[in-house]
Amino acid sequence: MSDDVSPRQAASSAFLLVAVGGFSLFWAVFLSMLMRNSFLDVDIENLWHHLVLRIALFVGFGLCSFVVSRTPEGVIGNRRRNVMTALVALFSIIAAVSSATYFITQTAHPLGFDLIVWALAGAGLCCLFFLWVESVSAVSQASIVKCLALSVVCGCGFYLVINMLPSPFNIAMLAVCPLISLGILKALPRETERSSAEAIPLAESKKNAHMSWAFGAIYVVYGIVFGLGAGSVTQIAGDAVLFVGIAVLAALGALAAYAFMQRFAGRIAQSNMLRMVFPFLVIALVPMSFMSNVVYTLCNLLLLGAYVFVLLTSIAYELQTANKRRASYLFFIGRSQTALCVGLIAGYGLGLAASAAGAINLSVLSAIALGLVVLLAAFVTFSPTEPFVHGTENGEASPGSAGEAGSAASEDGAGAGDPSGEGPARGEHEPGHWKACCATLAERYGLSPRETEVFYYLAKGRGIEHIQNKLFISSHTVKTHTYNIYRKMNVGSREELLDIIEDEKRAQRGE
Repeated sequence: MSDDVSPRQAASSAFLLVAVGGFSLFWAVFLSMLMRNSFLDVDIENLWHHLVLRIALFVGFGLCSFVVSRTPEGVIGNRRRNVMTALVALFSIIAAVSSATYFITQTAHPLGFDLIVWALAGAGLCCLFFLWVESVSAVSQASIVKCLALSVVCGCGFYLVINMLPSPFNIAMLAVCPLISLGILKALPRETERSSAEAIPLAESKKNAHMSWAFGAIYVVYGIVFGLGAGSVTQIAGDAVLFVGIAVLAALGALAAYAFMQRFAGRIAQSNMLRMVFPFLVIALVPMSFMSNVVYTLCNLLLLGAYVFVLLTSIAYELQTANKRRASYLFFIGRSQTALCVGLIAGYGLGLAASAAGAINLSVLSAIALGLVVLLAAFVTFSPTEPFVHGTENGEASPGSAGEAGSAASEDGAGAGDPSGEGPARGEHEPGHWKACCATLAERYGLSPRETEVFYYLAKGRGIEHIQNKLFISSHTVKTHTYNIYRKMNVGSREELLDIIEDEKRAQRGE
C-alpha cells in the first residue's frame, strides 16, 4: 500500500503563499520585541530597563500560553477566538500609543506602566501566534514544515525593513503588522480548517499525552540559554550591521530547521533535535564569557539561530506527536511554550546579573556561561531521552520495529517485533496481546467492523494487494477504508499508524 493516503490535505500554493505572508508579519514583530531594535531600545544606557521589559514580555506570553494549553474543548472556539483577536488589536494600540508618546515627548514612561504594557504586548503576540498555529495545523506535515520555515525567513526580511525605517515609520510598522496579519488570517482559505468534531477535550489530552517531567524541563533549560543570548544582544549598541546579523542568523536557524524536518519527515524526534543543537550552544557559550566585540556578538547571534531552530522543530514535533497521541495540539504547544518562556525569563534575569555592575560584567558572564555549560551537559547526559512516560517519541523504525517486522508477521496476529532490537519482549508475540491492542485502538477511534478488518492487516504491515486478496475487495475499496482509518486515527502515514500501535502495546504492558 502507498503511504500517501492521508486525510490531512497538502496545502495549495495559494494557501501556502498567503499563510507564509501573514505568519511572517508575526515573526517580524516577535523578533523586534525579542531582540535589539532601532526604536524601542533607544535609551541604551539603561540596560537593566530593557532586560526587565523583556522579562515582562515573556511573563505575558508565558501566562497566555498556559491559559491556551488549558483550553477545555481542545480547540479555539469562536468566543475564545474573539478574545484573542481583541488582545492582538490591543497590542497594536499599545505599540502605537506608547512608542509614539516616547517619540514625541522624549520622556521615558514610568517603569510600572512599561511593565504592564510589555506584559499585555506579550499576551497579544501569543494570541496571534496560536491563531496562526491553528490555521496551519490542519494541513499535511510537509506543508506545516514549509510554512514555518518560509514564514520565519520572510519575517527576518520584514524585521530588517522595520528597523531600517526612520521614526516614526518604524513605530507605525510595528503597530500595523499585527493588524495586517490578522486581516490575512481572516482571508485565509478555510478548506483546511479544523472541525469541531476533531476537538479533543483537555481531560482526554492529558490522559493520552503521557508526558514525563523531562518534556517541560528540556524547554526550561534551553530557554535559559536562549534568554541569556537574546538579553546580551539587547545590550549591544544597535546599528545596521547588527540588525542584518540578527536577520541572517535567525533565517539560517529557520533553514536549518527546515532541512532537519525534511530529513526526518513524519518522525521528528525531540532527542534528535536536542542532540543536534547542543554542540552549537556549547560553542556559543564558552567563548562569549571572555571575548568581546565581534566574537561576543557572533556567539550571541549563534544562540539566536539555535533558538529559532528549536522553536520551529518543537512546533512541528508537537503537532506530529499530538496527532499520534490523539491529544490537543493546544495542550502540547501551550505547555512547551510556557516552559520555554519560563527559561527565557530566567535567562534574561541572568543577563541582568551580568549588567548590574556596568555595561557588561565579563567575570559574572563567564561564571554564568560556565554554569550553563555544566547544566546543559548534565541534562543531556542524565535526563530521559524520551519526553513521555510510555511509548516512542519519534516514530523512527529502529531495527526490529513495527514497520520492519510487521511485514514478516504471521497471519495469526503475532504483530510487530521487538522495538529494542534485542529479541522479543515478554508477551510481544502473543496473539491475544496483539489483538487486544488492535481491538482497543479500533474501539477508541470508532472504526467500523470492515475498517477494523483492514486495520488488522495494516497493523501487520500488509499492502493493498495483500489486503484485497484476503478480504475479496477492490484496491479502491481498500484505499477508501485506509483513508477513513487514517482520518479517524488522525495520522498521515503508515509509520505514524504503526507508531500508535507500538505505543499502545507499551502502554498496556505498563512500560
